Amino acid sequence: MDPIFVQALGLAALAINLFSFSTVNDRRLRALLFGSCSLFAIHYVLLGAAVAGVNLVINAVRAFVSLRFTGVGWFVLFAALQTVMSAVLYATPLDIVPWVASLITGFALFCLSGIKLRIAMLLGTLTWMINSVLVGSWGGMLNDAINGTALLLTIWRLHRQPAVS
Repeated sequence: MDPIFVQALGLAALAINLFSFSTVNDRRLRALLFGSCSLFAIHYVLLGAAVAGVNLVINAVRAFVSLRFTGVGWFVLFAALQTVMSAVLYATPLDIVPWVASLITGFALFCLSGIKLRIAMLLGTLTWMINSVLVGSWGGMLNDAINGTALLLTIWRLHRQPAVS
């Protein structure tokens, strides 16, 4: 596969992710995550990171489901699915990193909202950045650095909003 095409997929996913992590609307964040996770799944599979790719496919479905359903039960369901699929495809200790990142962001999407949602997403983003560095995804590294910055700015924006009673 052409390496420029593979990196272009990562950059397209980055563009969608920028919109998702910079929005203060929780529903829009989840909807945009569906698209970005789908593109990043293809990107990582083409880079040879099967566990990252499978976790991102599950993350895409999870983001879509979290538009309508939330709660610990849904988190547990997706965490179990990601654990089983990650174990089936496990090849090296590197494969633990995307699994952990997916668990963090899954908990955020199903169990948190507002600032807490974005703080957990920031932790997940930092974990995905470790994966991007280890796998050698330049698009992923750029994506995670920009997403982390966007999340920090969005957390600050939400913190500055007046409390609604």
